[in-house]
Amino acid sequence: MTRLLWALSLFAALVMVLFAAPAFAQNTGGVFPAQVNEGHRSLQYRIAIDPENTQDELGFAQRLHYQQSINGDLMWRVIGQTRKTANSDFDLDYLQAELFWELSDEADKHKTGLRFDARVRDDNRAEQFGVNFMKQFNFDNGWTARAVGLTSIQTGDNASDGVNLQTRGQLAKRLESGMTVGLEMYNAYGNTGSIGGFNDQNHTIGPFISLPVTKNISVFGGPLFGLSDAAPDVEARLWITRGF
Repeated sequence: MTRLLWALSLFAALVMVLFAAPAFAQNTGGVFPAQVNEGHRSLQYRIAIDPENTQDELGFAQRLHYQQSINGDLMWRVIGQTRKTANSDFDLDYLQAELFWELSDEADKHKTGLRFDARVRDDNRAEQFGVNFMKQFNFDNGWTARAVGLTSIQTGDNASDGVNLQTRGQLAKRLESGMTVGLEMYNAYGNTGSIGGFNDQNHTIGPFISLPVTKNISVFGGPLFGLSDAAPDVEARLWITRGF
């Protein structure tokens, strides 16, 4: 019951943030781990605010993904995301397939991995292929740190030249109650053909809370605050995960 109250309080706090801010940017990404657990299966729903909406007309970007490990080193994931457009509240944004590959041994305290992505879009928007690097540091007393480097290229109609570059980081502490609290940072530098200065890039940072609601269901949420001029002043995200 206590965990359910925490989850409801987290949801209520995020709703207050959503309706208090004039505009948001869509960020359904995460600081994903380098570790693959054999036998893992989960379904996750993520929600964020569509950046095209104003305070008077709030619409949500939504993402649903399913992931399942192949063994202790490999895991696949499929993602579908919708967005709000002028013609539809639930227009398909993209479909994406991902393959996680843990490079570290099971006995290694710190974990290293790669993720390969393939994304398709409609409406004459470019396809995207990515290779991403993950590093996870596991410290004593429940502390962990994650670092992710993302690279992607576009192909097809209206594709951009060069390589898109991003980094993400997370510092987290798992409490005895099972709750995890921490801080995340997201950095989108742009394309190698046109990388601008810091204020031309998208840099955000913010706290998060992750807690189990039941044995198989957990909730993650928290705001992100803009550090650069090009970033939104505030973003909000809420994830619900169901394990199997």
